[in-house]
Amino acid sequence: MIDVHETLMVVAVVVLTAGAVIGLAAVIDGWMIPGRGRDKVLRPRMWGYGTLVGQAGIGTFLFLGPLDESRHPAFFPYALAGMAVFALGLYVQRLAMRSAS
Repeated sequence: MIDVHETLMVVAVVVLTAGAVIGLAAVIDGWMIPGRGRDKVLRPRMWGYGTLVGQAGIGTFLFLGPLDESRHPAFFPYALAGMAVFALGLYVQRLAMRSAS
């Protein structure tokens, strides 16, 4: 039987994969998912790079932090570094919404 930890792992992998696909689509073709926020993004390729960086960071945080079964304390600094990388990805996404002036 599948427990809560395994369910969270599956959900995390699905969300991270979807984010990576969306980021790659923005980097390769400049395509973004239709929606209200799409008009705010002036540089979709840059937004895609920010998405990919953010996905890498949050994946590192999740799998070395809360979803790590070993709970080894040596992974804690890497999990925090993953969160910092995630914040950097969000910053790059925010920069993609500004004009290039």
